[in-house]
Amino acid sequence: MRAYNILLVITLVLMAILGAGCTDTNPEPSQNQSEASLTGTLSPDLSSTASPEELIAFVENAYEYANVQGQEAALREFNNQTGQFVDGELYIFAYDIDGTTLALPFQPEIIGTDRWNITDANGTAYIQEMAATAQSNGSLFRYLYVDPADNFTVKQKLSYVMMVDDEWFLGAGIYDSQAV
Repeated sequence: MRAYNILLVITLVLMAILGAGCTDTNPEPSQNQSEASLTGTLSPDLSSTASPEELIAFVENAYEYANVQGQEAALREFNNQTGQFVDGELYIFAYDIDGTTLALPFQPEIIGTDRWNITDANGTAYIQEMAATAQSNGSLFRYLYVDPADNFTVKQKLSYVMMVDDEWFLGAGIYDSQAV
């Protein structure tokens, strides 16, 4: 009976040790995960959907921040995935007037690239449209763009952009819930 109790204790200890290894909180990435998640890029939390009015207020707040803090500090904050300019689905993006990406927190590999001639699925050169819209006192406009919170699915996006100074502009956008 004593041998049975010892064997039972050893078995329970081994099961506890082996069971502890089965609670891995960081599984290996699957084939279906986006490249951004494979490189450790975060996706925005879509806990709430912003209204167009909230979108405009968010961009205007970023504009004020950029004017007070200066371009370098502002871009550092805009590119911070956990910073104050990532709020639910909203995040600030920024480009220079020639289409070079200055801030895009969920696609950091694009920072510094020229996107002037990039077109969406409808053939719209949306960076050129952003620049023109920003230069004409800012406004809302629609285009197609990948949603980083939905495995980079192409969706209709409503964005608001405005010039910070003569050299660069910033904006943010909200996605329609349906993929294109």
